[in-house]
Amino acid sequence: MLRRCILTCGATATAVLAFAQPAPLSVAHEKSRFAVIDPTYDPLKTSPAPDIKTNAAPWLYGEAELECWRLHVLREQSSAAKLKIGYPGTYHTPSSKGTFSLTLDASQRLPESLVLRAVGDVVVRLAGGRELYRGDASESVHRVALPDNLPGGDHTLQVALSTRGEPPALVIEDGPCATGVAPWRWAADGVHFEEPQAFPQTLSGVPPHRVELSEVVLEPARREGDLFDMGRELFGRISFACSGQPSLFVGESPAEAKNSDPRHFEQSPALKANGDGTWTSEHPLAFRYFRITGGQPSDVKCQALFNPAQYRGAFACSDERLTRIWMTSAYTLRLCRHDFLIDGVKRDRLPWVGDLAMSLMANAYTFGDGEIVRRSLVSLGRAGIGQTHLNGIVDYSMWWIVAQEYYQLYYGDEAHLRREWGRIKDTVARLESKCDPDGLYVTGPKDWVFIDWVSEDKQTALQIIWWWAQTSGARLADRLGDQETAAHWRSRAETLEKTLRLRAWDETAGSWRGKPDGTSGPSRHAAIFSVVSGLAKPEQHAALRAALLSDQLKPVGTPYVAGFENIALARLGETDALIKQVSAYWGGMIDRGATTFWEALDVKQKGDDAYGFYQRPYAKSLCHAWSAGPAAFLPAEIFGLRPVADGWSRFTVEPRLGSLQWACATVPTPRGDIEIALTPTHMTLRVPAGATAVWRGRTFNGPRVYNLDL
Repeated sequence: MLRRCILTCGATATAVLAFAQPAPLSVAHEKSRFAVIDPTYDPLKTSPAPDIKTNAAPWLYGEAELECWRLHVLREQSSAAKLKIGYPGTYHTPSSKGTFSLTLDASQRLPESLVLRAVGDVVVRLAGGRELYRGDASESVHRVALPDNLPGGDHTLQVALSTRGEPPALVIEDGPCATGVAPWRWAADGVHFEEPQAFPQTLSGVPPHRVELSEVVLEPARREGDLFDMGRELFGRISFACSGQPSLFVGESPAEAKNSDPRHFEQSPALKANGDGTWTSEHPLAFRYFRITGGQPSDVKCQALFNPAQYRGAFACSDERLTRIWMTSAYTLRLCRHDFLIDGVKRDRLPWVGDLAMSLMANAYTFGDGEIVRRSLVSLGRAGIGQTHLNGIVDYSMWWIVAQEYYQLYYGDEAHLRREWGRIKDTVARLESKCDPDGLYVTGPKDWVFIDWVSEDKQTALQIIWWWAQTSGARLADRLGDQETAAHWRSRAETLEKTLRLRAWDETAGSWRGKPDGTSGPSRHAAIFSVVSGLAKPEQHAALRAALLSDQLKPVGTPYVAGFENIALARLGETDALIKQVSAYWGGMIDRGATTFWEALDVKQKGDDAYGFYQRPYAKSLCHAWSAGPAAFLPAEIFGLRPVADGWSRFTVEPRLGSLQWACATVPTPRGDIEIALTPTHMTLRVPAGATAVWRGRTFNGPRVYNLDL
């Protein structure tokens, strides 16, 4: 179901670089308003308004059933829109049957009837077998007459549901059996019961698994001839009035929109007639530009689709270009926030684990929304790796473990970790089973090792990510008190580390080899991941810094890995190198007219050639979540703002302005927003309640504003 509203950007504003007594907007929000791209931008509230009904009993679903259903829906939509994408991997198919069970207190007096809403056909019975009610699937409530006394000491009610493909779901508003209050359990097979998951009711009344993106109606910014320009990248449907039989052509670039050859379409521009002389694109489209031929269109609009979000985070600095880059990164991510953090709005529209490792950090520093990250992790990992690696890629199975720890650090969701723990342990165990006695992961002839879109030796980089996954897993085990597992994984990681230092580190060259064979040449990717993961020792930093700053190593192939490279440079003390690279690389896309950041950039490509990828002329995604890294690493590395305890309960502050004259940021956390303003000689830091900042070995507890001399 779509929710419709009309929004425009707010006016720009300015502010001094100091905290006012209390202001509706932070300094960073005020200083960055000039760079806003998003027509729904709002730092003070969620926009568009979410379809959530507060203070109401929740809907209950089986564990991961809603998330996996929504992934199924996205896969179906991608296929219907004729996107040219293969989506490898094995994914959990939600059950079409489920039983909700509630054991009542024997002394509890039951109401005369049970009033429930459900998804699916309904059978209500006592666990002993007595049937109390049977009803067909309905949008209306079901009223179940209950006995005065439960016979034979049987105090367990069961609501069995069966659907025609959707995930079964249950909500009971009031009384002792209300969902969200009573201890309901759920089982797909009616036997093995576990705790269900709760999701808020919607204002629209539809069950949560049917909620689609919200609709915002926008008009084109300009028109030149038959080419309409929305002024920014968007995702949505195009509607217009037109006589005759019109045709629609869309593109993220003018060249793509001007293409009329169906062989080069990256998405279906099919139109459907509304019966009143108006037309609407059949499928949501990713575009900035479009053409309508075959008539004279009027009342042209875009029904843009957005996942509700609040721009809680902000960044601004004395370099206006960097401020624009941060805001463009934030908007890039915004368009890629659907049910999950998807990779790109044009070609895939699906979640990938490796992309998530970067985009979840960008999300943490901009929107602070943990739920979309949780959903992404659950849907991607639910099927496990018994048949195939996650997304069919070896390193993505490893990234899933790393991303699980990132999720805890940024959001502190122990309940999620406990639900996922069995799958995490199984994933690590299956990966471990493919290792040799020296701890190296042994790839098979059909294994896909991605790392990056480059052709070079990737084995050492893969092994470093594997080391990272094991140490991340050990820290997750520590959180749950599973010391046996933690010790085992640390031992395995230590074995691998010794092997890598012996076979993959080239002491003479001061770099990691592409393969752990003692002879191969150096690898930029291995150097990057060794620093970001923490594998590299301090005594290696000088050599790795020199290697990354040189042009002797083959460059990375995507903004995805370039993001990790800039994190590595900053951790090695090279803030100015970070600023220079970000300005050139991401700024280079802005120089080419980008309003969102691209899947890749080859500076040698000129003109329309820059839009080609996968040997197709317009295949390159010009809005890709893995390219939103600056939204995370600019505030994380310039201010050194990083969580070191779950949910930002404890975080570091290690400011490194470099050549900047000033900088300020707002970082959203589950405990409230961190605000920081920095000059070469002074720092103002707002620490939220329940959080502790660590700076130069000192601790600063919230809630409080600190004015500190540097």
